[in-house]
Amino acid sequence: MRHSKALIFLVSLALCVCLAATALAEGPLTDLWNSGCDFLFRTDNVTVDGELNFSLDGEHFKTARLHYVQDGKKSFYGLKLLSPRKDGTERESGWTIIADEKGHYDVMEVYEPGVYRSGIGDAFHTLLRRSVNLDALTGLGSVLVQQLEPTLPEGIVKVAEQDGVKTVHIAVSENQIPDAALSFLNVAAMYLSDRWFSFGADYSYTENERTAFENYITVTQALTGGTVNWTLRDADMDFDLDAQNRLIGGAGKVTAASVFWDGSVREVEVFADFSVTDYGKSKVEPFDPADYGVVLPWEFYGDNTDEETAWESLDGADNEKWVARVKELLLKENYPVMPETEFDGWTNGSVISVSIYNPDETEYYCYFSEDGTLLALQNLTSPCFSGNEEPADQADADTVAEAKKLIGDFLADVNPRLAENMETIAVQGVITTADGGTYLTFSEREQGLAYFVICVDPALRVEYYTGSVPTQD
Repeated sequence: MRHSKALIFLVSLALCVCLAATALAEGPLTDLWNSGCDFLFRTDNVTVDGELNFSLDGEHFKTARLHYVQDGKKSFYGLKLLSPRKDGTERESGWTIIADEKGHYDVMEVYEPGVYRSGIGDAFHTLLRRSVNLDALTGLGSVLVQQLEPTLPEGIVKVAEQDGVKTVHIAVSENQIPDAALSFLNVAAMYLSDRWFSFGADYSYTENERTAFENYITVTQALTGGTVNWTLRDADMDFDLDAQNRLIGGAGKVTAASVFWDGSVREVEVFADFSVTDYGKSKVEPFDPADYGVVLPWEFYGDNTDEETAWESLDGADNEKWVARVKELLLKENYPVMPETEFDGWTNGSVISVSIYNPDETEYYCYFSEDGTLLALQNLTSPCFSGNEEPADQADADTVAEAKKLIGDFLADVNPRLAENMETIAVQGVITTADGGTYLTFSEREQGLAYFVICVDPALRVEYYTGSVPTQD
């Protein structure tokens, strides 16, 4: 989900541009500022639906559709991301996260729709909540309002009322926003991005650590990885408030300039349309896998355990055995293993999960049944996840045959029972990445036993694999 999280930085930016603009006036805009802050950070029960469309220098590159429900400490968070392909179709990604009041959350991804992951956390997994840092940020915004109100030009805001709904129209350009407000915008956008989506970090940079815009895999990675400053070009937004002065919707466009580390400037347009409903009436139902047609990973991968078992960290001789097994596998499949590589192993008594962290920030993941059968091998930092996928008929026949042979040899070694039972595996598509990499996707369509992403350029390698253990007759 990393590349998707990068996109949401821009969503945060769009929100902050709008809220920063509303902070800079008195009267109805002060009401809107307070309403926006209440909705974003001090609400307890609400439903949000919205769509944002993103363009870079006039060319559309992403659509984000959000459905979010807050019910006290329970929440439902659904995000669908659509990226245009060259043939006119769209590539879909995204996820659904359902959290309960005890901090248990379940995650379902579009990429692997029949499987979900579960975890335990705190109530902070809800997006809308107060915090000490957030109160400090909104407090700074309030001080900024008091300082800047007298300096603002007239005509930025128009207000209309009809049927108990107050619509605040904001039309503002870059020469109408003081530098202090733009600085606040950048701080707020970075904070929201990090707080909501665990993206962004406090880091320093030098020129030799930066890469050119066109060398990033995706536009969103370039904008978030190389932007050092955002500047508002213009905003034209309508915000609706109900009779209780609560934010109930908005629509419009925000244009911002991304100032890259090398001084180059890219223009980003965000078209937004959202609604805020069901204050005090929103409800998040308890998660039931049957409602979504999904199962836990260890069920999907062939474990017959009926109940979820607590996970325990591997240690001692068990840990050494599985680390040795993983090292052998990675090296055989052309994955580097460094002296500083870290291995984090867990078991629930029937399956073993091992995460691999390299000092160069690459991450891999392996999943085994207790008898050593490999159920998953995933390069979590692979460029393939953010490449452009084309139809299968774009694949070269010789390359497909070579990749299929690799899959056969791979399964014969790591999951022989699957190799014996899998009747057909077909190429689904061709993924190309900005750095020139080429990947083929394969699936076993008849029984849904396996899915592969095979890197064919720059080097033949299993980039992503999930497979089950066929049941015995």
